[in-house]
Amino acid sequence: MTRSILFKKIILLLLSGLLLSGLLSAAIYIIISQKMAVSTQQKQLLPIARTIASLLSELDEEQEGEPLLPLWQQGNRNFLGASLYVFDEEGEALFVPFSEHPNEDFKPLSQEEAFQLIEADYASLLSGKELVLTKKANDAKTYLVVAVPFETASHLSGAVVFTRSLQELQSASFGLNLALVLSTLIAFGIMLIPGYFAARQLVIPIREMQEVAVSMSKGDFSKRADESQPGEIGELSKAMNVFAKRSEVLEQTRRDYVANISHELRTPIASIRAVGETLLDGLANTSERQEFFYSSIVRESMRLSRLVDDLLELSRLQSGQTALEKSPFDFVEILSNVKVQFAEKKELLVLPEVQDEINVMSNSDRIEQVLIILLDNAFKHGMPDSTVTVSITENLDHYQISVENLGEISPQDLPHLFERFYKADKAHSTEGTGLGLAIARELLKALKEEITVNSENQKTIFAFTLYKT
Repeated sequence: MTRSILFKKIILLLLSGLLLSGLLSAAIYIIISQKMAVSTQQKQLLPIARTIASLLSELDEEQEGEPLLPLWQQGNRNFLGASLYVFDEEGEALFVPFSEHPNEDFKPLSQEEAFQLIEADYASLLSGKELVLTKKANDAKTYLVVAVPFETASHLSGAVVFTRSLQELQSASFGLNLALVLSTLIAFGIMLIPGYFAARQLVIPIREMQEVAVSMSKGDFSKRADESQPGEIGELSKAMNVFAKRSEVLEQTRRDYVANISHELRTPIASIRAVGETLLDGLANTSERQEFFYSSIVRESMRLSRLVDDLLELSRLQSGQTALEKSPFDFVEILSNVKVQFAEKKELLVLPEVQDEINVMSNSDRIEQVLIILLDNAFKHGMPDSTVTVSITENLDHYQISVENLGEISPQDLPHLFERFYKADKAHSTEGTGLGLAIARELLKALKEEITVNSENQKTIFAFTLYKT
């Protein structure tokens, strides 16, 4: 299992997905949290700045000279982490924060540095426009700036300004971001174990199916995959097992096919050889015996030729290489042709008396071939000297052509009658190649027609359909 490439790929894909998902979530959170922190800081500082500006606007002329320090002495050391400045209309600082700061890395800006952040917008600020921006100071740090104008009763104007380093905001959220990254890594580590077993449960049945496929390629169809797995894996295992079963049947059919062909070819070849050796040895010393042996050679050669022709036709039909065109014709003409071909058995052949035309849509040559195959089969395998009856039944959209003969086929033989080389006579004592019924079924299948067989009460009936024009 540890050497399975698929297993390693699944583990790698699963863990990579978990790690990438966690780190991507952490990165998105860090970016969004920073923006949210800045936005929150703006929303918090802006009303405070407005309140301070309102308080400053209420100072009268006598209070303007008093120091502002006592007003903010309780809050300016840590005003939501921001530094407070108050500038007059000339840009002179009326109040600046203490130089002390809890974090030496984030000391407040000097009054000059703080004023430089708003200097470009100071005129519009004094005209009554509030200011919220982020800007880089001389110390190369970016600051959040919130400024609100004020004007006293004696027309002393200026601005209340808050500044805070964005790096300080980021530093404040660093612990939370670090905790998020660490929790992602911890979750990744925890998922290693269930990820391993999940991948293992997925790979094991696939490996079993691979072993089944390899065994099948070597000719062993006995192995089966585990069908107990839920979902698509179980369905795939079932499909693999069905394929294995069908392949086993096909392999057995192939072997039987080869064996049957060998058997069918051996008989005429052996007969021709025996007759040829007899002639070669000079044992046929009379003209009558020579004529008998020559006739045997011709007869067996014709039998061999029919066998080869039937094999080729059946192969073409089953592979779909034979295109059968359909056209309207009168089935009565087929009956007339069949009557001529079976003239020697006219005493035993009963054909229907038809007065009107029977117009159907099919292939006349092939339908005639099917009917001849069924009649030939009925005469060969029916009871000796018994009649064979052809009947026609009309239905709503088609006719049913039936060929009936005396003689019953055993139930175990019925399902196999249309198989290649199958003969109910297991000793193969009867004439024929064993391919006729198989060819008839394939012809009717190609013509979109149906054929059935029923055998009971000492009668056997083959029936096929012909659709009306």
